[in-house]
Amino acid sequence: MRIFAYELKKLWNWRILALIVAMGALTWFAFLSESLRSYDSLTNHGIYGSYQKEMFELYGDTLEPEELADYDIPGKKAALISEMDEIISNETVFTENNIYNYAQYDEFVENSYSSDLSEEEQKKISDIIFTMQSKLDYGNRVQNLDEGYSSPLVRLQTLEALEHTYIDYEASLRRFIDNDFRPVVVRTAEKLLEMRNANLIRYDIQMTFSLYAAVVGVFTVIAVIILIAPLLTTDRMWKLNLMQYSSTIGRRIFRLQFIATIVSTLVLSIILITAAYIPFLASGAGDYWGAHMMSLAGWGIQLYNITFGQYVLILAGMTLALSVGTACFAFILARFSANIMMMLIKAVPVGIAVAGISVISINMALMDNNMIFSTIFQGRIDAPEVMVCGFVAVVGLIVAVIISIREKRVDVA
Repeated sequence: MRIFAYELKKLWNWRILALIVAMGALTWFAFLSESLRSYDSLTNHGIYGSYQKEMFELYGDTLEPEELADYDIPGKKAALISEMDEIISNETVFTENNIYNYAQYDEFVENSYSSDLSEEEQKKISDIIFTMQSKLDYGNRVQNLDEGYSSPLVRLQTLEALEHTYIDYEASLRRFIDNDFRPVVVRTAEKLLEMRNANLIRYDIQMTFSLYAAVVGVFTVIAVIILIAPLLTTDRMWKLNLMQYSSTIGRRIFRLQFIATIVSTLVLSIILITAAYIPFLASGAGDYWGAHMMSLAGWGIQLYNITFGQYVLILAGMTLALSVGTACFAFILARFSANIMMMLIKAVPVGIAVAGISVISINMALMDNNMIFSTIFQGRIDAPEVMVCGFVAVVGLIVAVIISIREKRVDVA
C-alpha cells in the first residue's frame, strides 16, 4: 500500500499540475468561454428567437395539442403581419412598386429572385428589397441583435420556423422516412411521427454542448498524457527499473504503477470534466436537465429520447473512456522510451489520434449528422460513436495489462 501511495505521489507532481491548470485557463479563454457566449446569445437570437424558450417556460419540456393551440402561433403571425401592413402603407418604397400589404411584399421578393433578369436589373431589385426590409426592421434603426430580433419581420420569420417545427413537421419527417438511407434515422423519424414532434428542449443545446464537450475531451486527453508521461519514463531514464527487477516485490511495482496510472487518470478526468461542465450547466442549460431530447429541429434529428442530463453523463463517460485509453497508451509508450523527450515524440501522434477521435465522436454525438454515425457506419447501428470511445479504452487496457504481465518475466541480463 505504501508503494502504491508513493507511485500516486510521483504522478501528482505540483509542477505538472500547475502546467495543466495553465493550459486549462488558456483553453477556457480561447474556446470554452466563446461557446458559452454563443449559447447565451442563441437563447434569444436563434432560429426561433425567444419563442421556444418562452414555450418551455410556459408548458414544460413537452408541448401538448391544447398548449399548442393556447400559444396560438397563427394568431401571433397575423398580428405581426397587420403591424407590417401598416408600415407598408406609410412607406413610399412599397407603393412605388405597387405593394400595399405584406402578402404582396412576400410575393414580390419571391418572384424577384426567381426571375430571369440581367445583372444590373438584379442589383437594382436587390437594392429595393434591402430598402424594404430595412423599413420592416423599424426603419433600419437596428443597433444590435436584441433590436433586430424585436422587429416584426424577424419575429414573423422565427414564428414561421416554430410553426414548421411544431405544426408542419410531418412533411419533413416523411422525407426522412421515404428518402433517407440510414435505418436508425428512419426509425427515429417514424417514432417522432407516431409520438408527435413535441419536445421543447432548445434546438441548439445538443449541438452547442457536444462541441463544448469535444473541446473538453481534447484538453482532458492532453492533460492525461502530460500527467502520465514522466512516471515510467523517469524510472527508465535513471534505470530504477533494473533495481526493481532484482526482487519479486520490485517486479510488482510496474503493476502498481499501472493501477496508479488508471486511478489518477480517472480522478484527473472527473475533476476536469466537472470543472468544465459546471459553467455550461449554470448558464441556463441546467434548466433542461430533465427534458427529453428526441426531436426534429434546427439542422437535423436528435436520435434518442434520452434526457439532457443523461446526454451530459454519456458525453462525460465517452471522455472518461478516451482518457483511460490515452493513459494506457501513454503507459505503454513510457515503457519503451529511454527518456522523456523520446516519450513525448512518441506520444504526439497518439495524442493527435485520440484527440481526433474525441472531436468526431463527441461533437454532434447521438445526432444524425455525427461523422462516425453517418459517414463511417452509414447510420446502420445505434450510437457507434459511443462504442468507438469504449473500444479505445478496452484496447488500451488489454494491451497495457498484457505488457504489465510480461514485465514480470523481462530478461535484464
